[in-house]
Amino acid sequence: MPSRPYASLLLITDSRSTAAHFAAFLPADRFAPELNVCSPLEAGYVLDETVYDVVVVDSSVRSEDASLLAARAADHGAAGVLLLAEAAQYDAVAAYAEANGFMALKSPADPELLRQSLAMMATVSSRLRALADRAESLQAKMDELRVVNRAKLLLIQRFKMTEKQAHRFIEKNAMDRCVTRRAIAEKIIRTYDI
Repeated sequence: MPSRPYASLLLITDSRSTAAHFAAFLPADRFAPELNVCSPLEAGYVLDETVYDVVVVDSSVRSEDASLLAARAADHGAAGVLLLAEAAQYDAVAAYAEANGFMALKSPADPELLRQSLAMMATVSSRLRALADRAESLQAKMDELRVVNRAKLLLIQRFKMTEKQAHRFIEKNAMDRCVTRRAIAEKIIRTYDI
C-alpha cells in the first residue's frame, strides 16, 4: 500500500499564535498542507467527522479539558495523539496519557523532539491504518467463505451433490448472473435453509 505524501494533523488550541507557530514549524514535506486547527469547542465535532494521522492538543487548552480531548482523540482510532502539557502538570498528565493510549510532552517542547515525535506518530498511524484495512479485507473474505461453505453444505444435503459439484454450481451461477459468489450463496441459504 503506497503511503500518502502528506500526513494529516489536527491541532486543538485556544491560541492563534500557537497555530501560526505550528504552521511555520511543521516540515512541509511531511505535513503541509494537511494542518487543520480547531478550538476545544469544535474538537468533538471535528474528531467525529474526520480521521487524522496525528492530533496535537496544545497546552493553551485547560489541562482537564486537554487531557479529556486527548483521550477522546486516542479512542477515535489509529491517530497518534500528542498532548503538550505545562511543566507544572506534566507528571500527572504523562501518567494519564500512558493509561489512555496517547503521548505527552512538556510545553514548550524541544523543537527537534517535537518534530521527531510527530513524524513517528504519523508513521505509526499510517502503519496501523494499513493493518486495519488488511484485517477488514481478511474479515470480509472469511465472512464470504463461511456463507459459501454453508450454501455448499445445503446443496450437498439437499441435492446429494459432491463438494466439487456444489462449488461449481455456485461459481457458475455467479458468473452467469454477474454477481458475487456470496450473493448466490445467500440466495441458496434463504431458499433451502429451513
